[in-house]
Amino acid sequence: MDAAVIERARNGDDEAFVLIYEHFSVQIHRYVFRLVGNQELADDITQETFLRAFQNIRKIALDSNVSAWLYRIASNACFDTLRRRKLITWMPILEESDKSNEFTEEDFTPQLVESQLVRRALLEMPPGLAVCLVLRSVEGFSCEEIAEILKVPKGTVFSRLARARESFVQVYSRVARTTEPLNPADADRKLGGGS
Repeated sequence: MDAAVIERARNGDDEAFVLIYEHFSVQIHRYVFRLVGNQELADDITQETFLRAFQNIRKIALDSNVSAWLYRIASNACFDTLRRRKLITWMPILEESDKSNEFTEEDFTPQLVESQLVRRALLEMPPGLAVCLVLRSVEGFSCEEIAEILKVPKGTVFSRLARARESFVQVYSRVARTTEPLNPADADRKLGGGS
């Protein structure tokens, strides 16, 4: 995103903000949908994300990472909405020092996220772990970028990613054992054709 567009948006240029929205809205919506697994809710949270961004654009520094800033707003909007609707239970993230087991794209491909079982597993994981997992393994952010998005130390990101991998494997195994498989047409219809 061009720094001049950011500067124009910071100075109240609505057309510049529209350019920011057009540039980032699809990826933000995809990210939100992967976290909440519901098209209507993802639409609402994406709208809320860009409303908050519009209201706070003057506060962002010109040299800020706009993508990280928007992902942070989207993550917070997801947590706020889901807590309000009582669809998840907030679970505190315990800090750990183990940094050896990073979850990589090879372990968790974007194609997997489109499956019903993966969506269910992500929804059942502690939110902070699911967010780290999706940001790293699906959205492709580096650990440094995730630390910036979530406003946590890089070591915390390593710890959460290690625990996210373990949590995902456990939850996915349980969900897979307790869920009847759907044929692809039924799955596509139930999931609204994907995101």
